[in-house]
Amino acid sequence: MFRLIILIFCVNIAYAADMVVIHSNVVQYTEGQLLDSHTTVLDLSEQSEITVVFANGGVKTLNGPYHGTVAGTNESDLLVTLSKLLTENNAERGLKNYPANLWLVDVNTTKRFFCVAPSSRVILWRPDAQGASTLKIKHKASNNTAVVKWPAKQTTLRWPSNLPIIYGDNYTLELKNRNGSFFKILVLYQLPDSLPTTSHKVVWMVGRGCISQANMLLSSLK
Repeated sequence: MFRLIILIFCVNIAYAADMVVIHSNVVQYTEGQLLDSHTTVLDLSEQSEITVVFANGGVKTLNGPYHGTVAGTNESDLLVTLSKLLTENNAERGLKNYPANLWLVDVNTTKRFFCVAPSSRVILWRPDAQGASTLKIKHKASNNTAVVKWPAKQTTLRWPSNLPIIYGDNYTLELKNRNGSFFKILVLYQLPDSLPTTSHKVVWMVGRGCISQANMLLSSLK
């Protein structure tokens, strides 16, 4: 009888957990944590963010301030997002001079949000590699700064190893060369390994503002 009660209890837990956390900057919700979308009440403060994947593959991101349960989603939500990406007049589709590798971070554009591949180093990219440049990167929250030389005729550069990346935080980039300087704000996000399909990755990227990259990834499905 005791074993039967335990079995029923475990089955109920398994049934109730219908979503998994894949991204969170909130201490009480960790990546990989199982939650019940109907009974779990989220209490998110300002600038808090949590992303979950439902059992049916749907993806949902909530940003604080927010208090309440997570309204369920389904595959139609994913399809709606993909449909909008394909049908809306998107000025970011078909950009010229965009790197063939969609995971490269373009430092010469005013775009703020870039997504990087799971478990990969961040690689910076510039379209004009004729002259040498100096790149200054600063983490706005801590003021930690790295200054590196970008050699002439080199289009890519690894993110400085002495400046840790905190995904979702703001960084300022200043690129100087003989023609002047360029300044931008950069926010990086790294895709979780747990996203099940390319379509889910596209939706996840759209939710973080990585529209150009999402379009390129979506094109790979054709």
